[in-house]
Amino acid sequence: MTATDNVRGLTIKQPWAFAIAEGFKTVENRSRRTNYRGQLLIHAGRAVDHAINIVSYSRDAAIRFDELGGRSNYWDAREHIPSQIVSSPPVGLALSGVIAIAQLVGCHQAVDGCCSPWGFPDQWHWELTDVQPLMRAVPRAGALGLWKPDVELMAAVSAAS
Repeated sequence: MTATDNVRGLTIKQPWAFAIAEGFKTVENRSRRTNYRGQLLIHAGRAVDHAINIVSYSRDAAIRFDELGGRSNYWDAREHIPSQIVSSPPVGLALSGVIAIAQLVGCHQAVDGCCSPWGFPDQWHWELTDVQPLMRAVPRAGALGLWKPDVELMAAVSAAS
């Protein structure tokens, strides 16, 4: 996975990025539609949405979140120095790093009850499939909207797959 022409990245706040990387959340809520279809890097942004209570969306996701240490275990991938002495922190709880690869396969406007419980009303639902969490987070600053990864990032993501 080194070609960048058919790959895009999407920065998502935690804990939403965690829920996608762990396979619980298969729709991303956005205010705009997208015509892009293809491989999507799931980038956990620097910001955390502290108002989110994962258990209100999925009991299983909340259990997994707690197993990984929950909100007290977020860590900044750009500041983390890999070590053979200290175990790696949970990939899904990284901030400022690519944590998963997915396929963006569709996009539709919300209708009553669709994409429950993760889909929000009055939003566009970006449909995600084949989500593969990385073995380790790949540090990178975030960006707004869909962004195109550079060759160096793609090489690092490939090595972390």
